[in-house]
Amino acid sequence: MSPTYAQTLPSIKKKPALAPLLTRRSWLAATAAWAAPPQPNILFFHADDLGFGDLACFGSPAIRTPNLDRLAAQGARLTQHYACAPCCSPSRAGLLTGVYPQRTGVTGVLREEHDNTGMRQDLPTIAELLSRAGYDTALIGKWHLGMPPAYRPLRRGFQHFYGFLNGTIDYHSHLSLGGGWKGREVTFHGNQPLRQQGYFPHLLCEEAVRYLKQKRNRPFYLHYATPLPHAPYQVPEPWSRPYAHLGGNRALYAGMVAHMDDEAGRLLRALDESGQAANTLVVFASDNGWVKLQPANAPIGDNGPYRGGKYELYEGGIHSPCLVRWPGRVKAGSQVTSPVINLDWFPTLAAAAGAPLPAPVDGIDITAALRGRSLPQRSLLWSFRDDLVQTPRSYACRRGKWKFLEVGGKSLLFNLDTDPGETRNLAPRYPKLFRRLRSQAYSLRQPGD
Repeated sequence: MSPTYAQTLPSIKKKPALAPLLTRRSWLAATAAWAAPPQPNILFFHADDLGFGDLACFGSPAIRTPNLDRLAAQGARLTQHYACAPCCSPSRAGLLTGVYPQRTGVTGVLREEHDNTGMRQDLPTIAELLSRAGYDTALIGKWHLGMPPAYRPLRRGFQHFYGFLNGTIDYHSHLSLGGGWKGREVTFHGNQPLRQQGYFPHLLCEEAVRYLKQKRNRPFYLHYATPLPHAPYQVPEPWSRPYAHLGGNRALYAGMVAHMDDEAGRLLRALDESGQAANTLVVFASDNGWVKLQPANAPIGDNGPYRGGKYELYEGGIHSPCLVRWPGRVKAGSQVTSPVINLDWFPTLAAAAGAPLPAPVDGIDITAALRGRSLPQRSLLWSFRDDLVQTPRSYACRRGKWKFLEVGGKSLLFNLDTDPGETRNLAPRYPKLFRRLRSQAYSLRQPGD
């Protein structure tokens, strides 16, 4: 991990015009380029507040997710995939830039006190990188990385935007439910306010299907950021009806997960029908775990075997379900057990597209793991505090099977192989290991922490 991050984007030099006559050497280079595999299309399906245990393919006994189960059967399940933060904004900032949230200027949820700022503008996003590499780029769905025009998706490498800018909207009226924009319109098509009627997640999926079926002569990168199953718990009744026996918000939440699964099915069918599936890398992941701040930890979502949830650095807050399908590259029905983090998608997608990294990043290219090989052991780090949760800053470090966690003023050490629920503190038994991992976690400390 580099201790610093480049402050400016490198300049892009124009390629010289092709000479009228090719030399033997340039002809061989051109032939090699023609023979190289085409750049893959990329569809990144990003869920919101989805629990690790809320998909059937990750063990849900209650919710049916046939389309995502099929995606898992056609590709790989990443069982040790992490978000770099346990809440929306910083997790998305890390995903799009490949660096820890502490370097992006977004370390907690962007709320009304942050309405005049957003993600650092001098950090390149994966959309900028792929756009420079010849891709059509689109963000359809939730942004939540800055409200002012200078911070919006069209200024961050996305050529097409259809969605909403802040963190929470009413899915029927489309009005903001939080921040300084509460009760105001926050949905946009490009730079223009979006005034369409209907259940907003359904409108997003329809737009994504249209985008995927467009005829184009370039590869695409579609970042589909569904707001489901994030609150408010709203879904058309046909979707919640099969789960009525679960009762209340649990039935609505299950219906929202089912709707999200249907969205995945529609997008995958669009790839099939347009003949693009064979050359499309599909990634599905969640930005963090299900939130457990409801009274008495009401069982609405399911973080599987893991403790805690959103806003916490226990496994339930950061352990994300992840699926990858890449025909010819990722073995169908396989499983990736190496610990990886969403920062890794920046260099991995760049490598898939043949786009050189403009500067050091904190993530690594995990293509080898996707293809069944092991990754070198490394430490994954977290540092987190949010305005909503009035607790001391939390820190965590995972290396191999070991995890250091500092939460609520307590410093703990867990063996995740034998104790995935983080119930037995082994710090007194392994003091040297405890101190080493604590020191690494503290490397993310910021001034004032």
